Amino acid sequence: MNPARLCVTVTAATMAELRTRRDAVADGADMVELRLDTVSDPSAAGALAGRKKPVLVTCRHRDEGGYFAGTEEERRRILAEALSLGAEFVDVEWNRACADLIQQSGGRRIVLSHHDFSGVPADLGQKASAMLGSGAEVVKLSVMAHRLSDNLVLRNLGRHTRVPVVLVGMGIAGVPSRVLATWMGSAWTYSGDGVAPGQVPPQRMIEEFRFRHITARTSVFGLLGNPVTHSVSPAMHNAAFH
Repeated sequence: MNPARLCVTVTAATMAELRTRRDAVADGADMVELRLDTVSDPSAAGALAGRKKPVLVTCRHRDEGGYFAGTEEERRRILAEALSLGAEFVDVEWNRACADLIQQSGGRRIVLSHHDFSGVPADLGQKASAMLGSGAEVVKLSVMAHRLSDNLVLRNLGRHTRVPVVLVGMGIAGVPSRVLATWMGSAWTYSGDGVAPGQVPPQRMIEEFRFRHITARTSVFGLLGNPVTHSVSPAMHNAAFH
């Protein structure tokens, strides 16, 4: 299994600011997710111009946790333009109008995504099967994790598929799915300054959690307590492991 890549998410109020932030995180990223739904003047051409690393263009619908204020046709036009201009990947939400981009592109460079901010739905397995059979090059499943075992539900969904997957548990309980992305079977994981619940900054992923050294066989240690998220143990223990 190839090691998971680190995809750093950037947002901004304007395209000029988005490009500045894109270039600022390039050195620590394998790929950069450009959230065009957060800018006032979204432009696929502007987002792609002069990029130093592969990019994933996202224009997230509000129902899926995004901020795009335009029409669905405008959003689809932005994503289609990103594809035509050579974006390495474009994120398309499952069951939305712009899903026809899968047919037009033959699924190549399409990340088909589904987000559930309430928890792990009972029919997640059925949703996953439908998405994996869609023809999209990559399938992303992102759910709100309320307990550590929710990460295992995600991991089990992607263990026996040939389609590359990205499996994300949002929230504090889902942090292991981000740090242990290779163990989860994910093609990449998302990092950033809290753009999504539970996101870990790239510097912390690389230096404290040593993300690039984690494999599918890495030993995992846990700290028991209640509460426990305030603990400095991750910094202490990972430094000792290093």
